[in-house]
This record gives sequence, structure tokens and C-alpha cells, in this order.
Amino acid sequence: MIELFIFLIVTGSIVAWWQLMQGRQKARWAAGQVCGNHELQLLDDTVSLSSITWNRDNSNSRIQINYGFEFAINGAKRRSGVATIGFPASLSVTLDLEEGRLIENLGRR
Repeated sequence: MIELFIFLIVTGSIVAWWQLMQGRQKARWAAGQVCGNHELQLLDDTVSLSSITWNRDNSNSRIQINYGFEFAINGAKRRSGVATIGFPASLSVTLDLEEGRLIENLGRR
């Protein structure tokens, strides 16, 4: 019985790790799209897992995974951003610009 429990824990961990890596690729794509639309330079190697939260709004519960990243304005000034993936399916990117915060919903992906 203990072998089955260990097998389930290991299998669950591998599946969770795989999903987080797929989410990182999706976050990198979304951040690249938004940065490209606003003529900003995404610093690719900076996309990383920031947090995993449970969000509840309008009687809907979902898991939100946030991936932080950095981008450059005019190639010199570094700023930060967050790509948020909500499960079952939502995707948004938030950029902290000098003028204020820019939030773009990319919808369901």
C-alpha cells in the first residue's frame, strides 16, 4: 500500500512540474506578444515562476499561476511585468510602465 502512495506522490509531482514548465513557455509567448505590440524588448531569460494562488471572484474559484519577467524600454531601462495564467483558461499580462500599469487580457489560450 505504501508503494502505491509513493507512486502517486511521485507521479503527481512530475505532472505538476510538467504543467508549470508548459505554463512558463505560454507566459514567455504572451509576454513576447505584448512587449512586441508596445515596442518593448522582452528579456527572455527572466521569465520565471513567481507565485501560485487560489483566486475567488464572482463565485468562481480558480488557480492562478504568475510568472514574472523583465523587459527593457529603449534597450536601457529595465522594468518588470507579470504574466498570469488562470485555470481553467485565461491569460493576461501586466506591465509596469513609467506612465502606470498596463494590463492586457489575451483571453483563452
